[in-house]
Amino acid sequence: MNMISIDKSILDQAITNMQSAVNKKNVIDITANISLETIDNNLILKATDHEIYIRTILKTNSLQGEIKCAVNGEAIGNFIKGLNDTEVIIEQDNENLYIKQNNASVFKIPIFEINELPFSQNYKNEQQGFQSIDINNNFLLQSLKKIMHCCNDKETFNIAMQGILFEVKDKEINIAATDSKRLGYIQKQTECDKDFISIIPKKTLQEILKLFSTDCELYIKPIQDSNKIETLCFVSENIEFYAKLINANFPDFKSIIANKPQLPTLKINKEKILKTLNQMNAICQRAKVTFESNKIIFETLEGINGASASITINDIENHKAEPMTIGLVNRHLLECISNIKQDEFEIIIDDPYKPIFVITKDFEEVIMPQII
Repeated sequence: MNMISIDKSILDQAITNMQSAVNKKNVIDITANISLETIDNNLILKATDHEIYIRTILKTNSLQGEIKCAVNGEAIGNFIKGLNDTEVIIEQDNENLYIKQNNASVFKIPIFEINELPFSQNYKNEQQGFQSIDINNNFLLQSLKKIMHCCNDKETFNIAMQGILFEVKDKEINIAATDSKRLGYIQKQTECDKDFISIIPKKTLQEILKLFSTDCELYIKPIQDSNKIETLCFVSENIEFYAKLINANFPDFKSIIANKPQLPTLKINKEKILKTLNQMNAICQRAKVTFESNKIIFETLEGINGASASITINDIENHKAEPMTIGLVNRHLLECISNIKQDEFEIIIDDPYKPIFVITKDFEEVIMPQII
């Protein structure tokens, strides 16, 4: 009998991490399975849904014979979760995989032969053309997280808006996301001497942020004879995450940045605005915002069932001599300032019908006003 023993908590966490790469819509497709294979004293797990590919390496407590098969990814995940936090025994015969614990619990899952999963990748294989990228990964992941809310994963008009731009050019990092109503962007100098451009799908980025923090390495696989990236790879101690990227042209966000008004900024306390926006959001989606010499007045637009509200924030220094009123989608400003770590942020407003620039120490965002 081919058999391994492994800690339940380690196996459970690994299989949970694999679920995002398991195809749950078509259970007869090979991508609905997780591949298990023992090499030396390790258990190798692999899964893909054609768009992302995850490979995880786990240390076993003991190994007898060889495990090599594929099983339904959702089923094995459910089985493992139901076990106690003690050692798990996994056995394989010609037809089934058996999961046992404490001589009391036995689960049987049919197995499938599998030689190679589609979209299998290996950053160590020189023939596949992966290149190491030397960038502060904590900065990269945190930056992507800060502006992720600006992209629209359901956008159909321009597929590029379903992802986040990650570009390195002339030793400058550009990170940007837009849904055409707002634009978040970050620009930073870097020592990286490679030039490339990629668009990371929002759904893929959500999985990357779940799996990785500062302690990871980054690899890219360029499209041949191009500065565009075909595959992105994040690697930590025991997990490899590969993702196909969006092959499209990102909107020209730099022309919008170039038109930022050269005006004094309006400094605002983050917590006061957050509290006000959450209160307004309870009864309306849009608000009329009036900036006066020493205060900001928020008033509801299209209140639920005729409800209305007016909230004033005092002690604001406004450089404009005349009051200015603009319309805003509450959620746009709320999602923006929710990602600000500092106590204050700055706003530049030139005209009620022109873009509003929100400026923080970590990123900037452009928000289009609403017609009142």
